[in-house]
Formats: sequence, C-alpha cells, structure tokens
Amino acid sequence: MVDLSRIPTKNITPQESNSSSLEEELARVNKEIYERNVELTIHNRTLSILSKIYDIINTSLSLQPTAEKLINAIVQELKFQKGFIALIDNKAKILHSVAVSDLNKTHASYLKKYKHPFINLRIPLKNRNNICIISTIQKQQRMTNILFDILTPIVTEEESEGIAEKLHIQTSVLYPIVFGGKALGVLCLCLDKHVGALTRFERETLKELIELVSIAIERAKIYADLKKANHRLKELDILKDEFVSIASHELRTPMTAIKSYLWMAINKSPQKLDPQLRKYLDISYKSTERLIHLVNDMLTVSRIERNKIEIKRESFDISETLQLVYEELKITAQEKNIELTLIKDKDKKYMVRGDKEKLREVFQNLVGNALKFTPEKGKITIGICKNDERVEISVSDTGSGIPKSEQEKLFKKFSKIDYSYNKHSSQPGTGLGLYISKQIVSLHNGDIRVQSEADKGSTFTVILPQSKIK
Repeated sequence: MVDLSRIPTKNITPQESNSSSLEEELARVNKEIYERNVELTIHNRTLSILSKIYDIINTSLSLQPTAEKLINAIVQELKFQKGFIALIDNKAKILHSVAVSDLNKTHASYLKKYKHPFINLRIPLKNRNNICIISTIQKQQRMTNILFDILTPIVTEEESEGIAEKLHIQTSVLYPIVFGGKALGVLCLCLDKHVGALTRFERETLKELIELVSIAIERAKIYADLKKANHRLKELDILKDEFVSIASHELRTPMTAIKSYLWMAINKSPQKLDPQLRKYLDISYKSTERLIHLVNDMLTVSRIERNKIEIKRESFDISETLQLVYEELKITAQEKNIELTLIKDKDKKYMVRGDKEKLREVFQNLVGNALKFTPEKGKITIGICKNDERVEISVSDTGSGIPKSEQEKLFKKFSKIDYSYNKHSSQPGTGLGLYISKQIVSLHNGDIRVQSEADKGSTFTVILPQSKIK
C-alpha cells in the first residue's frame, strides 16, 4: 500500500489560481463570441436570401415568372440539386409544375430522353400514390429518399433511380404551399444529402421561406386572375361597343322615318287637326327627336372609344360657326324668355384648324345645356377672344350653377349631377353631351373648363389652338 503522506504535494500559489480562472473565463467568452458570430452569420445569410425573395415578390407579378425566380433563388442560394413548384389546377383537377429550377446542359440533355419529367409533371389529384399529392392535400411537410414517390407515374421506378443517381439526389423534401388555410400546391426541394445533414442555416432559412413563397404565389395568382378578368372585360367592352354601334344604326333609320312622317302629319295634313290630336303628335315628334339625338350620341361615343372618329382638318373662322349656333338656338331662347347674346369683334377673324361640324356640335351642346338649365328671364352669353396663340370661347349662363362637390362628375360618361342644377329642366340629360364635347375638343388639341358656384351660374370655356390666317 502506498503511503500517501510520503508523496510530495505542490503548493498552488494565489497567482497561479487566478491565472487558471482567467484562462477559463477567456475560453468561455471566446466560445460565446464564436457562437454569436456563427448565429449572426446564419441570420445574415438568411436575411440575404429573404431579401432576394422580397425583391422577387415586389418586382414580379405574373405567376410563372414569379415561381421561376423563386425556385431558382432558393436552389441556387441553398445549393440544392433540384427544385420545382407545382400548383393545383382545380378546373383540370391536376397538380402540375409551373416552375422548375435551371439545369446544367449535361443534366438537361439526360432528362430529355425522359421527356423532362419535372417540367411535364401533371398528376391527377385523385392519385394518392404520388407524395406531392399527399403533401398538398394533407397540407403537411413530407420527405422521401425515393425519387419515384415524386415522379410516379411520369417515369418508371427504374428510370427514377437512374435520374436520382445522375442528378445526385438522395432526399426530396416537400413543403405544402398554403395561404389562408387553402392548399395551393407544393414546393419540392431535392438534396444530395439526408435531411438530418441540413445545416442550421438551411433549416432556419427554409422555415422562413415557405410562408413567403405561399404569399408570393397567392399574390401572383390573384394578379393572373385579375389580368384574365381584365382581358375578358376588354373583350366584353368591344362586344358592347359593336352592339351599340349596330343597334344605333338600326334604330336611327326607322326613327328618322317616324320623325319625318310625324312632321308631315303636323305641318302638311290636308285636314285640320283636332287640337288634342295635334298635342299628341307634337309630344311624339319631340320624343322621337330626343331619341334620335340619343342614338347619335351613342354612335359618337362608340366611335370615340374605338378610335374610329374622323377629324377633318381645315382652317376656318370659329366665330362664323358660333354665329350659326346662335341663329339656330335664338328662337328656343326667345320661347323660354331667355336673353341669348353673342359677343365678338366683327373686324377680327378667330382662325382655328379642325373639324367645323364637330366643333359646331360642341357649341350646340354647351349652349343647349345653358338653355336647359337657365330659368325664365335669365341670360346666356357666348363670348370669343384671342389670347396669345389660343382662341377662347365661353358660354356663360345665369342658371343655378354647379357646386364644387358636383363638378368632378362633369365630362364623364353617363355622369349626372345630383343637385338643384336640374330644377329648371324638365328633360334630364343622358350625361353624354359634355363627355362627347370633351373628347372632340381633346382631339383638336384643346381643352374645356368650367367655372361655377351654386346659385351663381356657370361658365364653360373651350380653348383651341389658333391657326394662321391665310
């Protein structure tokens, strides 16, 4: 037996004890710093790839380009062998690939003889032998070491083994793409290692990515649906315009004939008409006239929106056109006991270049509106002046005016104001006149503006480029 009392002992000085404790503390601190650096590196790499995904979401809208950018970013950043995104087609009742990660030339050439099974993946939803279907339907993450589980029945089991060996695929992990509780499809990632060999960075990044991928896919699907709906609406709009054009043409001919016969019955009847019958014929005549005017407006709108309206370009004195409009509507003004005035300088010419008849329609409409909404004993003034290189024509009335809140509705198709502006009119308009006028003036590189206040009248001003006098 060894006599322990005879073994010499080493005395540890206080200095040596302190040095040992300091080394242990330094080791602990260094270890902590290293772990924090590793964690920081992981977070930075995760943030880097997430930033790329965010960029894809914010810059891509269409479904397929978005999905392709997503899968390539994930596979390249995490250095996986292969990946694809497959989505449900509820109409066809299949799960089909919409995006597949890029391959090198060798692998692409190899897969060509199998008709590119990843690209042409189309699996019926009722096929529960395919793990992609199972993961999607059950909304659960799945993984497999057998590539055939993913590619069945596209290729045989033997062929899938050859593909796995060629592409160095050991494990495939499937993440269901779910948004708002609804299964959209699946994200499949093929690795050259077992899932357990994934690094902490890869696991954390994948965890963050799946939710982002779901958001991106849903957003792209919504955009695709909206784009499709918008395209359909445009098609319907074209069909509507064609219908309006055909219907208007078909209506205008018989209505014009009816108007002519009514005029003949009222003014050329060989027999004296009963007063009550004349009244009925007058009402019918005026109603027919309004209907023809509406049909003409609808035809004009249809031509404008289909860019079919033709503008004849010629230089002319717009004051002569205003004189014609004044003469045409003067009698109507007298019947309503409204003072209609045209103010212009007889010694000046107000030359513009454009379509004389279409601009005449604009001023007929503006003065007609003023007559419609101006009370008895009111005043309407048509004025014209030259300003720099422009000609300005104004139509002012002493009607009830238009409040600011209602003015934004003007010049819009079928828009009518909801105000006592209409109180002097027994014939509410269609909301097309000002819209057509605005479009015609715009086609002449001009502008039309309004100044008005409630109960203080209105002034509509048309501004046209001045043409040189020949």
